[in-house]
Amino acid sequence: MADVTHSDQGSTLGDNRQYIEHLLYDQHWKQTTQSNSKIDKLPPETLHQILSFLSPHELARVSITCRALAQSASNDLLWKKLVNSHIPFSIDEPGPFESFRRLYLAHLPYWFIPQNKIWFADNEHTGNLILARYDNRRGVIEAYRILADRGAPMFHVWAGHPDVMIQSFDPHVGLWLDDPVLLLKDPDPSAPTSECQTWMAERSMRMAAESHHLFNSLLLCSNTDTGVTDMSRLWPPALIPSNNRVARSVDDMNVSEPSHWSEASQEAFRIRRWTNFHVVHPGNNSAMVTYSTLDPSVYTPTRTKPYQGIWVGDYSAHGCEFLLITQGDPLTDEEVDNTSGVIQRGSLDAIKLTGDPNVPRGEITFQSPDIGPNGLIRVETEEPFAGCRIVHSRGHVAGRGFRDDTFIASQLILVSTEYIAHYWQEMGHISYYRRVDIDDLLQT
Repeated sequence: MADVTHSDQGSTLGDNRQYIEHLLYDQHWKQTTQSNSKIDKLPPETLHQILSFLSPHELARVSITCRALAQSASNDLLWKKLVNSHIPFSIDEPGPFESFRRLYLAHLPYWFIPQNKIWFADNEHTGNLILARYDNRRGVIEAYRILADRGAPMFHVWAGHPDVMIQSFDPHVGLWLDDPVLLLKDPDPSAPTSECQTWMAERSMRMAAESHHLFNSLLLCSNTDTGVTDMSRLWPPALIPSNNRVARSVDDMNVSEPSHWSEASQEAFRIRRWTNFHVVHPGNNSAMVTYSTLDPSVYTPTRTKPYQGIWVGDYSAHGCEFLLITQGDPLTDEEVDNTSGVIQRGSLDAIKLTGDPNVPRGEITFQSPDIGPNGLIRVETEEPFAGCRIVHSRGHVAGRGFRDDTFIASQLILVSTEYIAHYWQEMGHISYYRRVDIDDLLQT
Protein backbone atom coordinates (compact mmCIF):
# COMPACT_ATOMS: atom_id res chain seq x y z
CA MET A 1 0.00 0.00 0.00
CA ALA A 2 1.52 3.34 -1.00
CA ASP A 3 2.03 6.08 1.55
CA VAL A 4 2.73 9.77 1.49
CA THR A 5 6.14 10.79 2.84
CA HIS A 6 6.84 13.98 4.78
CA SER A 7 9.41 16.38 3.47
CA ASP A 8 11.99 17.43 6.02
CA GLN A 9 12.20 20.82 4.38
CA GLY A 10 9.74 23.17 2.84
CA SER A 11 7.90 26.41 3.15
CA THR A 12 4.67 27.10 4.96
CA LEU A 13 2.91 26.31 1.72
CA GLY A 14 4.58 22.90 1.73
CA ASP A 15 3.45 22.28 5.29
CA ASN A 16 -0.09 23.21 4.35
CA ARG A 17 0.03 20.79 1.44
CA GLN A 18 1.26 17.99 3.69
CA TYR A 19 -1.50 18.75 6.15
CA ILE A 20 -4.15 18.56 3.44
CA GLU A 21 -2.73 15.41 1.87
CA HIS A 22 -2.48 13.56 5.15
CA LEU A 23 -5.78 14.59 6.70
CA LEU A 24 -8.10 15.27 3.80
CA TYR A 25 -8.85 13.69 0.48
CA ASP A 26 -11.04 14.50 -2.47
CA GLN A 27 -11.62 13.29 -5.97
CA HIS A 28 -8.75 15.43 -7.22
CA TRP A 29 -6.26 13.29 -5.27
CA LYS A 30 -7.53 9.82 -6.14
CA GLN A 31 -5.21 7.72 -8.24
CA THR A 32 -6.74 6.32 -11.40
CA THR A 33 -4.06 3.74 -12.09
CA GLN A 34 -4.75 0.02 -11.76
CA SER A 35 -3.90 -1.28 -8.26
CA ASN A 36 -1.75 -4.38 -7.83
CA SER A 37 -2.67 -4.62 -4.15
CA LYS A 38 -4.79 -7.55 -3.01
CA ILE A 39 -6.31 -5.76 -0.05
CA ASP A 40 -8.97 -4.12 -2.23
CA LYS A 41 -10.01 -7.57 -3.41
CA LEU A 42 -11.22 -8.48 0.08
CA PRO A 43 -14.98 -8.76 0.74
CA PRO A 44 -16.43 -5.29 1.47
CA GLU A 45 -17.41 -6.16 5.05
CA THR A 46 -13.89 -7.46 5.79
CA LEU A 47 -12.27 -4.37 4.31
CA HIS A 48 -14.65 -2.14 6.26
CA GLN A 49 -13.69 -3.92 9.48
CA ILE A 50 -9.99 -3.39 8.76
CA LEU A 51 -10.46 0.29 7.93
CA SER A 52 -12.48 0.85 11.11
CA PHE A 53 -9.26 0.44 13.11
CA LEU A 54 -7.53 3.30 11.28
CA SER A 55 -7.12 6.87 12.46
CA PRO A 56 -8.40 9.71 10.25
CA HIS A 57 -4.84 10.42 9.12
CA GLU A 58 -4.42 6.80 8.06
CA LEU A 59 -7.77 6.80 6.29
CA ALA A 60 -6.68 9.86 4.34
CA ARG A 61 -3.45 8.14 3.32
CA VAL A 62 -5.27 4.98 2.29
CA SER A 63 -7.73 6.99 0.21
CA ILE A 64 -5.04 8.40 -2.10
CA THR A 65 -3.49 5.03 -2.95
CA CYS A 66 -6.09 3.86 -5.46
CA ARG A 67 -9.66 4.40 -6.59
CA ALA A 68 -11.05 1.28 -4.91
CA LEU A 69 -9.58 2.08 -1.50
CA ALA A 70 -10.62 5.71 -1.85
CA GLN A 71 -14.22 4.57 -2.23
CA SER A 72 -13.96 2.24 0.77
CA ALA A 73 -12.29 4.88 2.96
CA SER A 74 -15.06 7.36 2.16
CA ASN A 75 -17.71 5.11 3.74
CA ASP A 76 -19.58 7.49 6.02
CA LEU A 77 -19.98 4.85 8.73
CA LEU A 78 -16.23 5.05 9.29
CA TRP A 79 -16.38 8.81 9.75
CA LYS A 80 -19.47 8.55 11.94
CA LYS A 81 -17.48 6.31 14.27
CA LEU A 82 -14.64 8.83 14.33
CA VAL A 83 -16.98 11.71 15.19
CA ASN A 84 -18.69 9.76 17.97
CA SER A 85 -15.34 8.76 19.45
CA HIS A 86 -14.78 12.42 20.33
CA ILE A 87 -18.12 13.26 21.95
CA PRO A 88 -19.78 11.81 25.07
CA PHE A 89 -23.21 11.23 23.53
CA SER A 90 -23.45 9.50 20.15
CA ILE A 91 -25.23 11.15 17.22
CA ASP A 92 -26.90 9.42 14.28
CA GLU A 93 -27.09 12.34 11.85
CA PRO A 94 -24.35 14.77 10.72
CA GLY A 95 -26.40 17.85 11.64
CA PRO A 96 -26.11 20.69 9.09
CA PHE A 97 -23.40 18.86 7.13
CA GLU A 98 -24.02 16.57 4.18
CA SER A 99 -21.97 13.72 5.65
CA PHE A 100 -20.09 12.65 8.75
CA ARG A 101 -16.88 12.93 6.78
CA ARG A 102 -17.61 16.59 6.04
CA LEU A 103 -18.54 17.12 9.71
CA TYR A 104 -15.32 15.55 10.92
CA LEU A 105 -13.21 17.67 8.58
CA ALA A 106 -15.08 20.83 9.57
CA HIS A 107 -13.57 20.73 13.06
CA LEU A 108 -10.10 19.36 12.50
CA PRO A 109 -7.90 19.47 14.51
CA TYR A 110 -10.12 20.61 17.40
CA TRP A 111 -12.08 17.47 18.27
CA PHE A 112 -9.91 17.00 21.37
CA ILE A 113 -11.65 20.01 22.95
CA PRO A 114 -15.17 18.50 23.35
CA GLN A 115 -13.62 15.08 23.93
CA ASN A 116 -11.86 16.29 27.10
CA LYS A 117 -14.89 18.35 28.22
CA ILE A 118 -13.43 20.04 31.32
CA TRP A 119 -10.94 22.89 30.91
CA PHE A 120 -9.52 25.24 33.55
CA ALA A 121 -7.59 28.47 32.96
CA ASP A 122 -4.54 30.26 34.33
CA ASN A 123 -6.20 33.66 34.91
CA GLU A 124 -4.35 35.25 37.78
CA HIS A 125 -5.84 34.36 41.19
CA THR A 126 -9.38 33.55 40.02
CA GLY A 127 -8.84 31.12 37.17
CA ASN A 128 -11.77 29.99 35.07
CA LEU A 129 -13.60 26.66 34.62
CA ILE A 130 -15.34 25.91 31.32
CA LEU A 131 -17.22 22.99 29.82
CA ALA A 132 -16.74 22.21 26.12
CA ARG A 133 -19.25 20.30 23.99
CA TYR A 134 -20.39 19.71 20.43
CA ASP A 135 -23.85 20.98 19.46
CA ASN A 136 -25.01 18.84 16.54
CA ARG A 137 -28.07 20.94 15.85
CA ARG A 138 -25.88 23.94 14.95
CA GLY A 139 -22.77 21.97 14.01
CA VAL A 140 -20.49 23.91 16.37
CA ILE A 141 -17.90 23.20 19.05
CA GLU A 142 -18.52 25.54 21.95
CA ALA A 143 -17.46 26.11 25.54
CA TYR A 144 -19.10 28.05 28.35
CA ARG A 145 -18.13 29.08 31.85
CA ILE A 146 -19.46 26.95 34.69
CA LEU A 147 -21.05 29.17 37.32
CA ALA A 148 -22.77 28.51 40.64
CA ASP A 149 -25.45 30.57 42.37
CA ARG A 150 -25.78 29.71 46.05
CA GLY A 151 -29.22 31.32 46.34
CA ALA A 152 -30.83 32.45 49.57
CA PRO A 153 -29.21 30.61 52.52
CA MET A 154 -30.93 29.21 55.59
CA PHE A 155 -29.30 29.27 59.03
CA HIS A 156 -29.03 26.37 61.45
CA VAL A 157 -27.50 25.77 64.84
CA TRP A 158 -25.18 22.85 65.55
CA ALA A 159 -26.62 21.39 68.73
CA GLY A 160 -23.21 20.15 69.87
CA HIS A 161 -21.62 23.57 69.18
CA PRO A 162 -24.29 26.26 69.64
CA ASP A 163 -21.72 29.01 69.08
CA VAL A 164 -21.21 27.83 65.48
CA MET A 165 -23.76 29.24 63.08
CA ILE A 166 -24.33 27.05 60.03
CA GLN A 167 -25.34 28.58 56.69
CA SER A 168 -26.94 26.14 54.26
CA PHE A 169 -25.46 25.59 50.80
CA ASP A 170 -27.58 24.24 47.97
CA PRO A 171 -26.15 25.95 44.87
CA HIS A 172 -27.55 25.98 41.37
CA VAL A 173 -24.70 25.06 39.01
CA GLY A 174 -25.08 25.84 35.32
CA LEU A 175 -23.47 27.17 32.16
CA TRP A 176 -23.34 30.87 31.33
CA LEU A 177 -24.88 30.44 27.88
CA ASP A 178 -25.06 34.18 27.15
CA ASP A 179 -21.31 34.51 26.69
CA PRO A 180 -19.42 31.64 25.03
CA VAL A 181 -15.72 31.41 25.83
CA LEU A 182 -15.01 29.33 22.74
CA LEU A 183 -16.98 28.97 19.52
CA LEU A 184 -15.85 27.04 16.44
CA LYS A 185 -18.22 26.94 13.50
CA ASP A 186 -17.97 26.24 9.82
CA PRO A 187 -19.07 29.35 7.90
CA ASP A 188 -20.69 27.28 5.15
CA PRO A 189 -21.60 23.65 6.05
CA SER A 190 -22.94 23.11 2.52
CA ALA A 191 -19.55 23.83 0.92
CA PRO A 192 -17.58 20.76 -0.21
CA THR A 193 -14.50 21.75 1.79
CA SER A 194 -13.73 23.37 5.14
CA GLU A 195 -11.52 26.32 5.99
CA CYS A 196 -9.68 23.99 8.37
CA GLN A 197 -8.05 22.40 5.33
CA THR A 198 -5.39 25.08 5.67
CA TRP A 199 -3.14 24.59 8.68
CA MET A 200 -3.23 27.50 11.12
CA ALA A 201 -1.88 27.48 14.67
CA GLU A 202 -4.15 30.44 15.47
CA ARG A 203 -7.70 30.62 14.17
CA SER A 204 -10.16 33.47 14.51
CA MET A 205 -13.44 32.71 16.26
CA ARG A 206 -16.38 34.64 14.84
CA MET A 207 -18.47 35.59 17.86
CA ALA A 208 -21.26 38.04 18.63
CA ALA A 209 -18.88 40.15 20.74
CA GLU A 210 -17.28 41.42 17.53
CA SER A 211 -20.17 43.87 17.21
CA HIS A 212 -18.70 45.52 20.31
CA HIS A 213 -15.16 45.40 18.85
CA LEU A 214 -14.12 42.50 21.07
CA PHE A 215 -12.30 39.80 19.08
CA ASN A 216 -11.30 36.25 19.95
CA SER A 217 -8.97 33.67 18.50
CA LEU A 218 -8.02 30.11 19.41
CA LEU A 219 -4.38 29.03 19.51
CA LEU A 220 -3.09 25.49 19.61
CA CYS A 221 -0.30 24.77 22.10
CA SER A 222 2.92 23.01 21.27
CA ASN A 223 3.50 19.61 22.86
CA THR A 224 7.24 20.25 22.72
CA ASP A 225 7.56 22.80 25.55
CA THR A 226 10.19 20.69 27.26
CA GLY A 227 12.70 23.46 27.91
CA VAL A 228 10.68 25.16 30.67
CA THR A 229 11.77 23.91 34.10
CA ASP A 230 10.19 26.59 36.29
CA MET A 231 6.86 25.07 37.39
CA SER A 232 5.38 28.53 37.93
CA ARG A 233 5.65 29.02 34.16
CA LEU A 234 3.88 25.77 33.33
CA TRP A 235 0.18 24.96 33.21
CA PRO A 236 -1.46 23.09 34.84
CA PRO A 237 0.24 23.83 38.18
CA ALA A 238 2.23 21.19 40.03
CA LEU A 239 -0.52 20.21 42.49
CA ILE A 240 -2.94 19.15 39.73
CA PRO A 241 -2.12 15.68 38.32
CA SER A 242 -1.12 15.86 34.66
CA ASN A 243 1.24 14.12 32.26
CA ASN A 244 1.25 17.06 29.87
CA ARG A 245 2.16 20.60 30.92
CA VAL A 246 2.64 23.53 28.57
CA ALA A 247 4.27 26.92 28.91
CA ARG A 248 1.92 29.52 30.34
CA SER A 249 1.12 32.60 28.30
CA VAL A 250 1.63 34.79 31.42
CA ASP A 251 2.73 38.30 30.44
CA ASP A 252 4.51 37.72 27.15
CA MET A 253 3.15 36.77 23.77
CA ASN A 254 6.20 34.82 22.64
CA VAL A 255 4.87 31.40 23.55
CA SER A 256 5.81 28.59 21.21
CA GLU A 257 3.30 27.52 18.57
CA PRO A 258 3.12 24.18 16.76
CA SER A 259 4.22 24.33 13.13
CA HIS A 260 2.27 21.21 12.17
CA TRP A 261 -0.78 19.33 13.47
CA SER A 262 1.44 16.54 14.81
CA GLU A 263 3.11 19.01 17.19
CA ALA A 264 -0.15 20.28 18.70
CA SER A 265 -0.98 19.37 22.28
CA GLN A 266 -4.21 17.44 22.91
CA GLU A 267 -4.38 18.61 26.54
CA ALA A 268 -4.07 22.39 26.23
CA PHE A 269 -5.01 25.40 24.12
CA ARG A 270 -4.97 29.19 24.41
CA ILE A 271 -7.53 31.91 23.81
CA ARG A 272 -6.49 35.40 22.81
CA ARG A 273 -8.91 38.31 23.30
CA TRP A 274 -8.44 41.89 22.23
CA THR A 275 -10.34 45.06 21.52
CA ASN A 276 -9.74 47.10 18.41
CA PHE A 277 -11.83 49.76 16.81
CA HIS A 278 -9.95 49.95 13.52
CA VAL A 279 -8.42 46.65 12.39
CA VAL A 280 -9.26 43.04 13.19
CA HIS A 281 -5.98 41.72 14.56
CA PRO A 282 -4.35 41.65 18.01
CA GLY A 283 -2.62 44.75 19.23
CA ASN A 284 -0.85 45.67 22.42
CA ASN A 285 -4.17 45.50 24.28
CA SER A 286 -4.60 41.76 23.78
CA ALA A 287 -4.73 39.21 26.59
CA MET A 288 -4.04 35.50 26.35
CA VAL A 289 -5.22 32.70 28.64
CA THR A 290 -3.99 29.09 28.70
CA TYR A 291 -6.46 26.26 29.31
CA SER A 292 -5.62 22.70 30.38
CA THR A 293 -7.82 19.67 30.89
CA LEU A 294 -8.20 17.00 33.56
CA ASP A 295 -7.77 13.30 32.98
CA PRO A 296 -11.16 11.66 33.73
CA SER A 297 -9.42 9.16 36.03
CA VAL A 298 -8.61 12.09 38.33
CA TYR A 299 -12.19 13.29 38.83
CA THR A 300 -14.26 10.13 38.30
CA PRO A 301 -15.26 8.49 41.61
CA THR A 302 -14.62 4.78 42.11
CA ARG A 303 -15.57 2.23 44.75
CA THR A 304 -12.28 2.70 46.60
CA LYS A 305 -12.04 6.45 45.88
CA PRO A 306 -15.64 7.62 46.24
CA TYR A 307 -14.87 11.26 47.11
CA GLN A 308 -12.70 12.22 44.17
CA GLY A 309 -14.33 14.53 41.66
CA ILE A 310 -15.10 18.14 40.80
CA TRP A 311 -16.82 20.02 43.61
CA VAL A 312 -18.19 23.50 44.25
CA GLY A 313 -17.65 25.23 47.58
CA ASP A 314 -19.04 28.21 49.48
CA TYR A 315 -16.32 30.80 50.08
CA SER A 316 -18.39 33.45 51.80
CA ALA A 317 -17.60 36.93 50.40
CA HIS A 318 -15.66 35.39 47.50
CA GLY A 319 -18.74 33.50 46.32
CA CYS A 320 -18.71 29.97 44.92
CA GLU A 321 -15.46 28.38 43.81
CA PHE A 322 -14.72 25.07 42.07
CA LEU A 323 -12.20 22.53 43.26
CA LEU A 324 -10.78 19.14 42.42
CA ILE A 325 -10.80 16.59 45.23
CA THR A 326 -8.30 13.79 44.80
CA GLN A 327 -8.22 10.71 47.03
CA GLY A 328 -4.92 9.02 47.78
CA ASP A 329 -4.16 5.43 48.63
CA PRO A 330 -4.51 4.50 52.30
CA LEU A 331 -1.58 4.71 54.68
CA THR A 332 -3.47 2.55 57.15
CA ASP A 333 -6.45 0.20 57.17
CA GLU A 334 -9.70 1.12 55.50
CA GLU A 335 -13.06 1.26 57.20
CA VAL A 336 -16.46 0.53 55.71
CA ASP A 337 -19.32 2.72 56.89
CA ASN A 338 -21.97 0.24 58.06
CA THR A 339 -24.79 2.66 57.30
CA SER A 340 -23.85 3.82 53.78
CA GLY A 341 -21.47 1.04 52.73
CA VAL A 342 -18.92 3.70 51.66
CA ILE A 343 -15.27 2.70 51.96
CA GLN A 344 -13.47 5.27 54.10
CA ARG A 345 -9.80 5.19 53.25
CA GLY A 346 -6.81 7.23 52.18
CA SER A 347 -6.18 10.95 52.08
CA LEU A 348 -8.21 13.80 50.59
CA ASP A 349 -6.65 16.82 48.87
CA ALA A 350 -8.90 19.65 47.66
CA ILE A 351 -7.19 21.79 45.00
CA LYS A 352 -8.79 24.97 43.72
CA LEU A 353 -9.66 25.06 40.02
CA THR A 354 -10.97 28.59 40.52
CA GLY A 355 -9.79 30.78 43.36
CA ASP A 356 -9.72 34.22 44.92
CA PRO A 357 -7.15 36.90 45.83
CA ASN A 358 -6.44 35.19 49.17
CA VAL A 359 -5.95 31.55 48.14
CA PRO A 360 -5.75 31.47 44.32
CA ARG A 361 -6.47 28.74 41.77
CA GLY A 362 -4.01 25.86 41.74
CA GLU A 363 -3.55 25.87 45.54
CA ILE A 364 -4.80 23.41 48.15
CA THR A 365 -7.82 24.70 50.05
CA PHE A 366 -8.07 21.81 52.53
CA GLN A 367 -6.63 18.36 53.04
CA SER A 368 -7.13 15.39 55.30
CA PRO A 369 -4.18 12.99 55.71
CA ASP A 370 -6.40 10.01 56.51
CA ILE A 371 -10.18 9.61 56.49
CA GLY A 372 -9.83 5.99 57.64
CA PRO A 373 -9.71 4.72 61.24
CA ASN A 374 -6.54 6.62 62.18
CA GLY A 375 -7.97 9.96 61.08
CA LEU A 376 -11.37 9.53 62.72
CA ILE A 377 -12.27 11.96 65.50
CA ARG A 378 -15.77 10.67 66.14
CA VAL A 379 -19.11 9.86 64.61
CA GLU A 380 -21.28 12.87 65.36
CA THR A 381 -24.42 12.37 67.46
CA GLU A 382 -25.85 15.90 67.30
CA GLU A 383 -27.96 17.39 64.50
CA PRO A 384 -27.61 18.43 61.76
CA PHE A 385 -24.66 16.05 61.39
CA ALA A 386 -25.91 13.09 63.39
CA GLY A 387 -24.36 9.87 62.07
CA CYS A 388 -21.63 11.65 60.05
CA ARG A 389 -17.93 10.81 60.32
CA ILE A 390 -15.70 13.67 61.45
CA VAL A 391 -12.00 13.40 60.57
CA HIS A 392 -8.87 15.47 61.11
CA SER A 393 -8.00 17.99 58.41
CA ARG A 394 -6.36 21.34 57.90
CA GLY A 395 -7.48 24.38 55.95
CA HIS A 396 -5.44 26.82 53.90
CA VAL A 397 -5.69 30.53 54.76
CA ALA A 398 -3.77 33.58 53.52
CA GLY A 399 -3.85 37.34 53.32
CA ARG A 400 -4.80 39.16 50.17
CA GLY A 401 -2.33 38.45 47.38
CA PHE A 402 -1.64 35.00 48.90
CA ARG A 403 0.61 36.57 51.53
CA ASP A 404 1.57 34.82 54.78
CA ASP A 405 -0.30 31.66 53.81
CA THR A 406 -0.55 28.92 56.41
CA PHE A 407 -2.56 25.82 57.26
CA ILE A 408 -4.75 25.78 60.37
CA ALA A 409 -6.36 22.83 62.16
CA SER A 410 -9.86 21.96 61.00
CA GLN A 411 -12.29 19.07 60.74
CA LEU A 412 -14.03 17.48 57.77
CA ILE A 413 -17.59 16.33 58.28
CA LEU A 414 -18.25 13.60 55.72
CA VAL A 415 -21.99 13.98 55.25
CA SER A 416 -21.94 11.83 52.09
CA THR A 417 -19.86 11.25 48.96
CA GLU A 418 -21.84 14.12 47.41
CA TYR A 419 -21.76 16.55 50.33
CA ILE A 420 -18.93 17.59 52.68
CA ALA A 421 -18.80 20.17 55.47
CA HIS A 422 -15.54 21.81 56.56
CA TYR A 423 -15.37 23.06 60.15
CA TRP A 424 -12.83 25.87 60.55
CA GLN A 425 -12.33 25.52 64.29
CA GLU A 426 -10.43 28.75 64.95
CA MET A 427 -12.98 30.78 63.01
CA GLY A 428 -16.07 29.03 64.36
CA HIS A 429 -17.24 28.71 60.77
CA ILE A 430 -18.46 25.88 58.52
CA SER A 431 -18.01 25.77 54.74
CA TYR A 432 -19.97 23.40 52.54
CA TYR A 433 -18.94 21.58 49.36
CA ARG A 434 -21.14 19.76 46.86
CA ARG A 435 -20.21 17.52 43.95
CA VAL A 436 -20.73 18.85 40.41
CA ASP A 437 -22.46 16.55 37.90
CA ILE A 438 -20.51 17.18 34.68
CA ASP A 439 -22.63 14.88 32.49
CA ASP A 440 -25.78 16.67 33.60
CA LEU A 441 -24.28 20.01 32.59
CA LEU A 442 -23.40 18.63 29.15
CA GLN A 443 -27.07 18.08 28.40
CA THR A 444 -28.27 21.57 29.32
